[in-house]
Amino acid sequence: MAERDGYVHGVFNWVDLCTGDTDRAKAFYGPLFGVTFTEPTEDNPYTVALKGERLVWGLMPQPEHLAGMPYFWETYISVDDIDATAARVAECGGTPLGPVMDVEDTGRLAVVADPTGAVVILWEPGEHHGAHLVDEHGTMCWHELVTSDVDAAMGFYSKLLGWTAVPFDEEGTVGIRVGDDFIGSATPGDGDVPPHWAVLFAVDDCDAVVESCERLGGQTVVPAMDLPPGRMAMLADDQGAMFWVITP
Repeated sequence: MAERDGYVHGVFNWVDLCTGDTDRAKAFYGPLFGVTFTEPTEDNPYTVALKGERLVWGLMPQPEHLAGMPYFWETYISVDDIDATAARVAECGGTPLGPVMDVEDTGRLAVVADPTGAVVILWEPGEHHGAHLVDEHGTMCWHELVTSDVDAAMGFYSKLLGWTAVPFDEEGTVGIRVGDDFIGSATPGDGDVPPHWAVLFAVDDCDAVVESCERLGGQTVVPAMDLPPGRMAMLADDQGAMFWVITP
């Protein structure tokens, strides 16, 4: 069981789902991933998925300014000093998409785009450091950047966050290393899909989860296949948000 009580600078620490109907999302992901949910309040519509009492990821109604866009999972990266890091985004080749914002006492965030257009959220922890549990069924386990220019994107993240790119294959995929740990990867996209961060969730049985997804109203986007990291499939929930599942 991979329990976490903190994240070092530059490491992925949280994911959440921007969706149209949060009750419908709970009805889909609850049985799919074996999670329960906190109850939103009138003042705060944000909902957190739980494994027991451990916070593992979040979901929220899609903001009004994103109305009409497909629903999506978004990725967070922990940083030690949000002001200093956000101030360097432009000089490193990225684009700030808004000011640094306080999220009550939970932390501070900045939304940024890398040079290829993939969006990620920088997070300075307050009371919320990130997922309490990873690499277990229904929790995040890997993050992959699908991009039009691996070198440009990795140049940005290396300058901003200190990442190291390690070649994985002859097709241009690289592993992302922080210190001695691999935390994700970046791979060339095929041009049909805009650059984005894909979220991978660990599951105990990839094929069973694919069947469950379809039974719950979701779809299989990429059928289950065996790759060196494990058996994996790309799925879409019943509102269209896409994600990967993998059984290592």
